[in-house]
Amino acid sequence: MTSIGRPRFLPLRLALGLVIAACALPSESTTPIPAPMGQAAEAWVDSTLASLDLGERVAQMFAVRTGGRLLNEDPDVWPRVMDHVSRLGVGGVIFFQGAPEEQAALVNQLQREAPIPLLVSQDMEWGAGMRLDRASRYPVSMAIAATGDPDLAYEAGYGTALEARAVGVYQVFAPVADVNMNPKNPVISTRAYSDRPDVTAEYVAAFVRGAQDGGVLATVKHFPGHGGTSSDSHETLPVVWASRARLDSLDLIPFQSALQAGVAGVMTAHVAFPGLGDPIDLPATLSSRIVTGMLRDSLGFDGLIVTDALNMEGIVQTGSAADIAVRTVEAGVDMLLMSTDVDSAHAAIVAAVRSGRVSEKRIEASVRRILRAKASVGLHLRPVLDLGPLDDVLRSGRQRALESIIAQRSLTLVSGSLTPERRGGRVLVVALSERDEDDDLPFLLRLGRDLPDVTFDLVSVNARSASRNREALIRRARGYSSIITLSLLAASTWEQRAGAAAEYRRLLAGITASGRPQTLVVFGTPYVAAALDPMPRGVLLAWDRSEAMQEAAAQAIAGRLTVTGRLPITVSETLPFGFGIDQASTGVREAVPEALGLDSATLALTDSLMEAAIHARAFPGAAVIIGRGDAVAFSRAYGRFTYNSGLAVTTSSPYDLASLTKVIATTTALMLLVDQGKITLDDRVARYVPDFGLKGKDIVTIRHLLTHTGGLIPFRTFHRQGMTSRRAVLEAIFNEELQYEPGTESRYSDFGPIMLALLVEQVTQQPFDHFVRESVFEPLGMGSTGYRTTGRPDPAVVPTEIDDTFRKRLLQGEVHDETAWILGGTAGHAGLFSTADDLSRFASMMAQEGRVGGRVFIRPETVRLFTTRADTTGPSTRALGWDTRALPGDGPVSPSSAGTLFGPRSFGHTGFTGTSLWIDPDSGLFVILLSNRVYPTRNNTRHGPVRSALADLAHGALRSNGPILPSSPADRSLALPDGDLSPKSGPIPSQER
Repeated sequence: MTSIGRPRFLPLRLALGLVIAACALPSESTTPIPAPMGQAAEAWVDSTLASLDLGERVAQMFAVRTGGRLLNEDPDVWPRVMDHVSRLGVGGVIFFQGAPEEQAALVNQLQREAPIPLLVSQDMEWGAGMRLDRASRYPVSMAIAATGDPDLAYEAGYGTALEARAVGVYQVFAPVADVNMNPKNPVISTRAYSDRPDVTAEYVAAFVRGAQDGGVLATVKHFPGHGGTSSDSHETLPVVWASRARLDSLDLIPFQSALQAGVAGVMTAHVAFPGLGDPIDLPATLSSRIVTGMLRDSLGFDGLIVTDALNMEGIVQTGSAADIAVRTVEAGVDMLLMSTDVDSAHAAIVAAVRSGRVSEKRIEASVRRILRAKASVGLHLRPVLDLGPLDDVLRSGRQRALESIIAQRSLTLVSGSLTPERRGGRVLVVALSERDEDDDLPFLLRLGRDLPDVTFDLVSVNARSASRNREALIRRARGYSSIITLSLLAASTWEQRAGAAAEYRRLLAGITASGRPQTLVVFGTPYVAAALDPMPRGVLLAWDRSEAMQEAAAQAIAGRLTVTGRLPITVSETLPFGFGIDQASTGVREAVPEALGLDSATLALTDSLMEAAIHARAFPGAAVIIGRGDAVAFSRAYGRFTYNSGLAVTTSSPYDLASLTKVIATTTALMLLVDQGKITLDDRVARYVPDFGLKGKDIVTIRHLLTHTGGLIPFRTFHRQGMTSRRAVLEAIFNEELQYEPGTESRYSDFGPIMLALLVEQVTQQPFDHFVRESVFEPLGMGSTGYRTTGRPDPAVVPTEIDDTFRKRLLQGEVHDETAWILGGTAGHAGLFSTADDLSRFASMMAQEGRVGGRVFIRPETVRLFTTRADTTGPSTRALGWDTRALPGDGPVSPSSAGTLFGPRSFGHTGFTGTSLWIDPDSGLFVILLSNRVYPTRNNTRHGPVRSALADLAHGALRSNGPILPSSPADRSLALPDGDLSPKSGPIPSQER
């Protein structure tokens, strides 16, 4: 039977070939940016303007609204828009919510109908995902400012431009330049960068430069400032009693910064400023004093001035569509957005010109600006898009990386601490939300993955249920080990719905007073924290409910993220500008590969490699984790426990590590003891284990055993010699003769680590398994790592071999190594069980030279000592406990499990059962592979090439070892740069650094 379609897997040889090819993939290209205005573009503007009659010129001043879907909710919208474009010849179209491919197709249809190329615009304050499905949705402006890094505003502007152009949008209505000086502002709030004009100005200018370097027209809003309002201009006309001196010292500073950055457009505010001499019912959009006198004449702006939407109540209540249109033009605006009656508004402006009320030169000036704006982005050359797949642009690896970088760095702890819930705990999650259900929250899904041994119960609460069920909910809370409360409410709920806000605050206070530890995570306005009494144990500001922000907050609560954000506003006297509590991580975070300087597409080839390996019966299943520094970039599991098992492997499935035990447990224990000064590497082993000194072995040192130069035989099959007790095995090792003079050659031996575990017990006066659990695994959060008692099968553990000769059963949950089994399951050379998730914590620590969350777990010099090749002149690749990658000149060696690309200082180890761990300290890269290649029998070597191929694939995904953020604007048209993503420290404003 022949099947047609994509195969489920690739042959192993082909998969390995793809890995090799992937290592040389070129970096992604970027959309070409049109050249600046030249003579040809200016000539097009002049000739086009000259060809237009009065009606056609006035039509260019209108932008009409539509949705970006082929099937609009209102069936009359699309015919009306097409009529305005083809018959009237409007100059622009503003798109609202849409699907990318559909919007791009609609843009092309409109451009083909338009007599003059349309200026297509869209609101994209927090990225194209504000309006488009599947597009990047960056955290809000205030979150970006909380990172303390204006470069991230630049990157957000640039990333927004890439996606906007891909769907035909050349004008983005962003950034918000308002200074949010009123904490009760219901409409600006977190859309603003800060409540300080200098900070706002810095981030506004950065976004403008990024967006316009990316090839779109940035449009700052809402001039001369909407940040001081206490009402929403969508619903009414806000009034701000501000003098010109106040505006000059506060509101106008970010707009001036945008102008200095070369911003293409400014949007006016539907806000009245009677303090400037205008009537109390006159919005700035209709004020010639503000639009012409202040923006054009005083500030010298000669770019495009556009209105805010003319269907908002803040301006609709001032007159008819016709009257508003004429007064807008009289005020000095160039482009009118979303008039409620385009035809009557157009006719009114034409009549005003013919009557002499508005001069023809006034119209000509605006139309010239509009045409110049279109030409500046190349619309006169190619208005129709080349339609193709958009997935390479929308939410690319670069864009997803930027989302997560901003989200992770912006998290701001303003009270207490975040303490991860212990294993086996039960946590009540209370979501304050106007939605009926919130069971699909990315926060909860992420938290469940990060803390799989904790039970989370979700309750969604709105204002009505908060009042009705408050006491019952508080009683229920007392039955949980802790409570996490999520504020998912908009600023308008807290600031304009006093009754609802009071109910939420009463519920918060009751939960806090219940005696259970409570953490409040605020996905929205940070001003919620100003009125909390009593204050919960921990308050984390997460700024908005985007997916990236929810995932970041969950990782922080699970202890995976270092929290370093700072308030870019003053919330209260006790929570001032610049405040934030640093909290170090206790584990390894997850990050988008591009955020770590790795390529997602290359790492995705792991799927084909592992599926081919399983098909070739290299192993029935495996778990793979690839990371860099303090973060995991790729975490995936494949196959099942056995070839006929119903249990799928996960990254939390326990595996028998076999000889990885030597480095994870034994070597690490010795590193700690060296750090503590309790041993030295040249101490004789017999000093601590006297019986080992028999038969001339009293000269053997700790260094000898770690480097496998101790003169010992590799191993003996004690189980075949009839030995069944720990004592018998140890006595046999004590009585072994030296095979060669210690230090003269290197022969891998299990006896060395076995003796070293005994040495650790003597030095610490603790059983070896207790010491490594308390000193290594628990501090690193490796809760699933440890030794297991023999004779107790565990179906939750991935099985190893079907042992037909010694134990006569399937080995599952008890050590595979026969000698370790006789020793009771705990030994220095084998016996440890762990998961890929746990090992990622260990590998991250080693990749960071012994550091975890900013603290030193093992001294960096000790890590370097133990992982450096011991004999640089001979063929041995051994370090202290660790192995290193074979190098050219080492003579004939087997293909390395580290592949061919890992650096010369790389170190790692493998395990007989099919496990391996490799770390490249020069790049911080680590690769973990756990498999049970010994199932059903150890007579299987198909896994060897897979190890090497995986290592080459992972290293081939590295883009560079350079810094994460570019050093100069000229570099920023490249993909998001590579390197370490450690949070920046210090207060946010550069002026105060």
